Amino acid sequence: MVKLVSEGVKHIRKAVWFVSFVFFTTMQTANAHPHVWIDGHLALLFNPQGQVTALRHTWKFDELFSAFSLQGITREKNGVIPAAELKTLTDQWMLNLADPASHFFTTVSHGGQAITLQKPVQAQSNLDTQTNQLTLSFELPLNEPLALSKLSLEVDVNDPGYFVAFDYKGSQVLTLSDAPAACRFSHMPPRALDSKSQRQLGALTPDQKELPEHLRQLVRQLSHQFKVTC
Repeated sequence: MVKLVSEGVKHIRKAVWFVSFVFFTTMQTANAHPHVWIDGHLALLFNPQGQVTALRHTWKFDELFSAFSLQGITREKNGVIPAAELKTLTDQWMLNLADPASHFFTTVSHGGQAITLQKPVQAQSNLDTQTNQLTLSFELPLNEPLALSKLSLEVDVNDPGYFVAFDYKGSQVLTLSDAPAACRFSHMPPRALDSKSQRQLGALTPDQKELPEHLRQLVRQLSHQFKVTC
């Protein structure tokens, strides 16, 4: 039991948390932000009454972040990560993502009014042994089921600290699970930055957690915006 606890603590200390990324960034040969890249997929979950009940995020991390996060973990003979280790990793990720500074990198509004989300559920991590990439998925339930009617539901995904860069590719960036047939969505990717803005953001050092206001405004342009109407 002592050995298991010790190994768990060792693993937690080695993993890279979304808020600070202190340990991870010391390994980078370049100081430029961002430090982690995520291929994302978003799903909206509907109940039989046609109301939105939750959001489901699926995030696939880049190879370098995945490899560093798995340091110190002993794999099984077939290369699979033990379920207990993945659970430990997932639990710590979710704890840190709940920090108000990041709050799961997600904001939701309905008709311009902010929507409060409950604590995440159904969180789990998986490893693709072919690419050696980790994937994290979790659901964020709404406080109460929401009928969209004529007002749109808007979901923004973005890291205000610019440590994490998101990418949503292809036509299946968003899934409307069990949605009424009339529901439609649109996805507005981040606006391209000019060369001056890229240089300013690229000059940020790994230990710079708070961005000046003019850079925060630039980072807001990097938000992925999803809009759903029914």
